Amino acid sequence: MKIKYILIVLLTVIYASIITSCTSSDKKSEKVIVVKESDIVREKIGVNGMTCVGCEVTLEDNISKIEGVVSVKASHTEKEAIIEFDSTKTNINKITKTIKESGYKPFNK
Repeated sequence: MKIKYILIVLLTVIYASIITSCTSSDKKSEKVIVVKESDIVREKIGVNGMTCVGCEVTLEDNISKIEGVVSVKASHTEKEAIIEFDSTKTNINKITKTIKESGYKPFNK
């Protein structure tokens, strides 16, 4: 009887972990952006105040929400963010404003 109980509990735990992993909200949806190559600008902005990978992720998430941003890579060790964006849809001022609103201090690098 104990073995049957242990098997039921074990199967329940396995089933729950499978369901949880399949419905995880960590999956990022990718968006497709069509941009003329001649409109893409690549900027490297210094960023003070990032202290960890969590800061990088926060900044990347916030900047990527700006319409026209094609890619962003932040580095707390290099104290910078490298952003590619469509210059017909956004500009460096909007990006700098978002960095400040995220709690960090942008500077020219």
